[in-house]
Order: sequence, then structure tokens, then C-alpha cells
Amino acid sequence: MSKELNELRNQGLKPGRTSTASPDDSGFSADQTGGSPSAIPVDDYDLAISTVEIGGVVISAQTAIEAFRIYARLYHPKLPILVSININTVYESSPFLFWAIIMIVSERRQTPAFQALFNQIAKPFRDMVNTEALKAPLPLQSIRALLLLCTWPMPVGSQRMDPSWIHSGIALNSALFLSLNRPGPAQFPRPSTEYTGTPLERISTWLGCFYVSNTLSMHLGLPAVIDNPSQLAAVGALLQEFPMPREFECEVRLQNIITGFCNLFSHSANDGGIDSPILHLLERDLDGLRTQYPDQWPRMLEYNTLVAKLQTYVLVISRDRIISLTRDILLKLSFSTSLRIIHLANLRHTETPSEDSDEPALVQEQALPKSYFKGLAFTTAFLLRYFGLNVAASAEEQQLAANHVVLAYTIFTAVSTTPLDEWGRAATSFENLCKRGPVSFDSQAPARGDRFGFAILIEAIRVAGLKRGDDSTHSTEPPPPPTIQSDPDPVPSVPSVPSVMLDMPINHAPDLWSMDMMFPDQFWHDPSWDAMNLPFADAQYPHRFDG
Repeated sequence: MSKELNELRNQGLKPGRTSTASPDDSGFSADQTGGSPSAIPVDDYDLAISTVEIGGVVISAQTAIEAFRIYARLYHPKLPILVSININTVYESSPFLFWAIIMIVSERRQTPAFQALFNQIAKPFRDMVNTEALKAPLPLQSIRALLLLCTWPMPVGSQRMDPSWIHSGIALNSALFLSLNRPGPAQFPRPSTEYTGTPLERISTWLGCFYVSNTLSMHLGLPAVIDNPSQLAAVGALLQEFPMPREFECEVRLQNIITGFCNLFSHSANDGGIDSPILHLLERDLDGLRTQYPDQWPRMLEYNTLVAKLQTYVLVISRDRIISLTRDILLKLSFSTSLRIIHLANLRHTETPSEDSDEPALVQEQALPKSYFKGLAFTTAFLLRYFGLNVAASAEEQQLAANHVVLAYTIFTAVSTTPLDEWGRAATSFENLCKRGPVSFDSQAPARGDRFGFAILIEAIRVAGLKRGDDSTHSTEPPPPPTIQSDPDPVPSVPSVPSVMLDMPINHAPDLWSMDMMFPDQFWHDPSWDAMNLPFADAQYPHRFDG
């Protein structure tokens, strides 16, 4: 274990390191493919045919083109595995990828035309997924389609029915078979008609596989598939050789760091004495990501970093050999982290779109990856379990937790288009949980199982489904939605925050301007860190921009 810790100390991100990627965080720059501007084709939204068809459903080329333009604006920057977007190339090389993009946009675009389109193509596209996902080995374009569907999955009636974990495994293993993790062409002969992609396309797809798979692993509490030191080092080497859009690069590095340390925790024999130095190294490496943004720190990247930190804190808190003092300190740090996560989510929710954006803030919010809302739901469940509904917490902690739970609840209800969609069901679960009132909970008791972060959320959903005073039912979620909405013109409904959200008084939400000015210093310079010998960088970080 000492040897592993020394290796991590030596391999940490060096202070002051700057990214070699383009200042544009959302796209690829010319120097990433040899310095020639012509090396990266420009996006092309012309479709050579007038109509396209899936399962007997025919749509116009113009509708497909509009969907691709929306995808390029709202979705592609979050997972830039397509180096350039050419509708003709996508359609001819992979109808699966073509329809996956249209499906993702139509399911989340709350306009009558796109909702009607979703109702038409939902069943034939599900049939296509069931067929294409089992074709071994998947070609490059099909791997990309599955990665997009893992990031923005189709709606399910219960979270246990979400196939994203299975799809990510299929995509990852197919990528390994095609040697996407290595520069150069495929090592096995492929059909001459199959689109094999450029080296940059292959590597960006492999990094997408790593990022999507490891993000799902973190949120589900499962071991990462790519987790040994040599594999993680290889990912870092690829980022050096094939620079990605800067924010995506940092997201990949974030998962690389978290995976390495979770792997170290899992092999530390539940040794409470080793947890503090591991956390010290983790904080150092995560703060190293901030040095890649000397002028600006993207809010989205900070949000994901804090969610990853909270997941790690909860992992350590759940260990039965951790000493009482360390657990108390980690709970305090987790509390501050949770408040900051919800604060950032609320800033995004209430902000005014920039002048160069044609999309309303709510539309942009609904286009965020599902992992974003998983992080928000996990954070809300953690606050309720340990503070908001825990009678052992102080009155101030209960009040702060209650205020922030209301903020999270408001976000879920605002993005929901029907109380029975996944966002609406999350809001209903938290509302029902709060109506049950405070409970007695021993925060010092060790947790059962090894998926404690995931278990917190699942237990919250399970308890929320129980009737008051009745612990016999095992319902894990509110009733599922109908498979396909019959109304082609749904009217979004945004329920108000219930006055009985908690069985305790809830003050008005904290003023956002004062929080933005004061809370970051309170968080980043919390003296509790010194008790664990976890120092922060002394540098002050400028105002964040929307990311």
C-alpha cells in the first residue's frame, strides 16, 4: 500500500500545467490533427435525399437536418465523440447512429412537432437498438450510437430498467476488439464498406467509452471496467498525444483520477489509518484540474468534480473501521460539498441565457446528460439522510439542508414535463420522503454493502414509496409513465413546491448573489480540511463561466 501511495504522489498532476487544447472547450482545433485547418472537415448539414424512413415511419429531410442542428448546439459539446458532423456520412455509414441522434433530440425537445416525431419513432427505434446492439463486433459508428444513448438514454419506467450499464459494456468491449484504444488502424480486417474513421475519431470514441463507462460505474457504485494503473496511464497518454476539447479532456481526467483512487480504496483492506493520506492525494489531484483553467473554472466541471468528491467521501464514511473523528470531519465536508453542488445547479437553473444563445435556459437544462441529474438526486438524498431528516443534526444544519432540498426539488419539477417522467418521479420521491418527517439515524453506524453511495439514493426512493406508517411495501419508485404519450402537443406542467416539504419551518432560499460572493471561500478554505491535513491551494479563483 505504501508503494501505491508513493506512485500516486509521483504521478500527480503538476501545479501550473496548462492544457494544449484549443481555447474553445466544445470543439476540436486544427492543430489536433496535424496543424492543417483542412484536416478536420467542416460540419455539413445537407442531406442528399428528401425523406428518411425507420420501421415504416417516413420523415422529411428537413426535420432530420433540424434535429442534427439542435444536437450540434446542445448535445455534442457535452460528449464530443464526433469530430465533425456530416449528415450524409452518418446516414450512409450508420442508420443506427443517424436515428439515435434524432431520437435523443425528439425525446427531449418539448415542441409539438418533435413530441409527435418521438411518439412515431419510439417503437421502431427500440427495435433497432435491440437488433444493432447485439451485432458482434459493433462497428465504430454503432459504438458511438450506444455511447450517446448511455449519456441521454430513452425514458424508462424504473431505473433498474435503464440498459445504459449493459450498453456501455457492449460499447467498451467492442472498442477494445477494434483496438480503438490504440493509435493506428484496426488490427483485424474490416469490411471495405464499413466506416473505420480517422485516428482522431477512433481515439475520441475510445475516450468516450472510458468516460461514459466510468461515469456510470461511479453513479451505480460498481467497479470500473478500465481501472488498473497501466490502463489509466494509457488514457492519460492518449490525452497528451490526441488533445481533445479542453472541457471534455478534463472530464476524462476527472474520471481517470476518481477511478484510480476508488481502486486504491478497494484494495486498502478497509484500513482507517490509510484513508486520510489517500484523501489527501485525491484532493491534490482534483485541485490539479483547476490549474488547467488559470482564468476561468467551468461551472459544469466544478459541479462534476464536487459530485465525484461527494461520492468518494461517502465511500470512506461507509467504511466500518474509520475512526469517529474522521467520520465527523468527512460528514461536515460532505455537507459543505452537497450545499455547493445544489447551489451550482440552482445557478444554472435560474441564470439568463447568454446573448449569443438562441435557446431558453430551461431547454438547455433539459438537454444535460442524465448523469447530471443523477448527481443532483444523489446529493439531495444524502442531505436528507444525514441532515435534513436526521434528528441528530443541528437545527442550523437541518435548516440549510431543507433550503437546498427545496432548491433541488424546484429544479426537478421545472425540467419535468409530466409528473410521471423521470424528473417528475424524482421530485415526487423527495416530496414523499420529506412528508414522512424527521427520523433518528446513527451516522456513526457502519454501512452495509459496498455500494453505499448508490444505496443512499435507492433507499431514499424505496422509503419514499412506502405509505406512512407502513413498512411492508417494497415499491421502489412512483408509478411508471405510459410507454408512449398519445397527446402530440403536451403542455408542460411545473408543480409548485409544496408547503409541507419538511415537517420543520423552511426559510426563504438563500440570496444567490450573497452565496456566489461568500460561499466559495467558505467551502474551499474550510478549516476542517486542516484537521485531516488536506491543504488547499492558496490561489484565489476568478469568477466562473457557464460550462
